[in-house]
Formats: sequence, C-alpha cells, structure tokens
Amino acid sequence: MIRCVSSVFTLNLTSYSYNMNWKTLHLYLYTFCRYFMATIIISYAAAKLMETQFTSQPSVFDKPLSALSGFELTWYYFGYSKWYGNAIAVAQLISALLLFFRKTTRIGVILFLTFIVNILLMDFAFDIQGAKGMATLLTLMAVFVLLSDFKAFYAFFIDTPPLFTDTDRPNWINKIRKIKFIYIPLAAIGIVTLLAVLKNKYLAKDELYGAWEHSVTKERLYFEAAQHFQSKLPCSVKNGTDGSYRVSADSLLFYLPKENESFHKDSLIYYSGKYSIKGKELKIIHHNKEEIFKRIR
Repeated sequence: MIRCVSSVFTLNLTSYSYNMNWKTLHLYLYTFCRYFMATIIISYAAAKLMETQFTSQPSVFDKPLSALSGFELTWYYFGYSKWYGNAIAVAQLISALLLFFRKTTRIGVILFLTFIVNILLMDFAFDIQGAKGMATLLTLMAVFVLLSDFKAFYAFFIDTPPLFTDTDRPNWINKIRKIKFIYIPLAAIGIVTLLAVLKNKYLAKDELYGAWEHSVTKERLYFEAAQHFQSKLPCSVKNGTDGSYRVSADSLLFYLPKENESFHKDSLIYYSGKYSIKGKELKIIHHNKEEIFKRIR
C-alpha cells in the first residue's frame, strides 16, 4: 500500500515538474521573442529616420525602369516620399514599445504583424537579398506570440457579442438579414463583370500593343491602352509625340489631340499608312516610303 501511494506521488510530482518546465520554457521563449522583435524593429525604424534605408544611389536615377533590379525599384519607390517612410518608422517604434510590456503585447503584436507580413511578401516578391531570412524569422516569432495568446484573441474577436445585437436592431432588419447571402455573390459577380467590360473597352491589347523601335532612327513607337500612342527616343525625359491611333482595314491612322481637348475623330491626322506585321517586325508604308520597326517588348 505504501509503495502504491509512493508510486502515485512520484508520478504526480514528475507530471507536475514536466508541466512546470514546459510552462517555464514557454515563458522564456515568449519573452525572448517579444524583446527580440521589438529590438530588431527599432533598428528598422531608426534606419528609416536616419535615411540609411530607402536611399537610392546616384547611378540608379539614370537607369531605364526596365533595367532596375527588384531591390533598386523597391528602394526608389519607398524612398520617393520621405514622410511616408517616417510614418512607417513611427508605426514600427510604437509596436516595439508595446511589445516591451506584457499588458500591451496583444496590441503590439497585431500592429507588428500588419507591417512584418508586408515586409516578408515584399522581400520575396522583389527578391530583396539578405533580408528574407530576418523577415521570415520575425514573422514566425510574431505568429508564435499571437498564438500563445490565442484564447484571449478568440474570446475578444469571436466570443464577444457584436456591437449591435439582434435585440438592438429593428425587427425588419432581423427578418431580412439572410438577404446578405444573396447580395454578397451578386455584388461580387457585378463588380467582376463591370471590371471585365471596362478592361475590354479601355485596356484591351491589340496586335500592335507594345514598344517598337525604328530600324534606322532608333526612335521608339509605343502602342498603349485605350488606343494611345507615343513616339520618342528611348529613355528620353523630353516629351515626344503622343496622341491616339485607329486601325482601318490594313491602314494605321495617327491623330494628334486638339489643344486642351480629348482625342476626337476630327483631330489632326499626324501620320497614316498601310501596315503589316510579320513576327516581330512592323512595316508601315507612308508616302511610298517603307518604315520598319522591331518589337522591343
């Protein structure tokens, strides 16, 4: 009998010790993640405020857009507006301060996740070398901190009654509330249909769509959406010729817009000629003169 009691006591003590060790380990890991996330994100914020992040080198400004790497494009884009970068830095500093304190950790980790997930996606989408590992680690830590408090978040976001309960709303609203299951798919279908129609009308791509380079002058002819065209030298900051174009049978008509007006059929005809496309070669015959363009993209 004594042996049985002793065995049960030993088993319970072992179980209790195991649970305590696991809880203690969880506490240490949870605390480490909070402090590590807050410390690293402070360094991110300081880099933005001190302009050591989102700063493009002088050579970047003279590169054509298509030649920029994902890193150069991202840094130039985010560095275009100084106050935008500072606003991100302030949000990061606030999240760091909230993570340092247990009572505000829940708010801090939600704020932290709003930008760290975006940073993670950006690093992989734009191939930001050297940043992917840290972004992945910080995201996993933030998810761990969030899930550690899963019961509290579930109770607040799911179990807590909505702002207006059924008793707060008029009876007629309660009676028709199931209409949402009809409205939601109809709204989705309507929006997609409208966008498809607008895309087909204004963003449709014909066989001319793209950039073509003159075989002799190297001037480029750009056929764009909404039957808009531009003609200028590549990578030139000067405005070239632009207007609208129309295709009639096998002929191309280029129109220049009237001053301060949109394109009209009675606008000035800038250029016209017979055209044909063979592979990546565009041939335009204008006043018995043959012009050849090669497709660039």
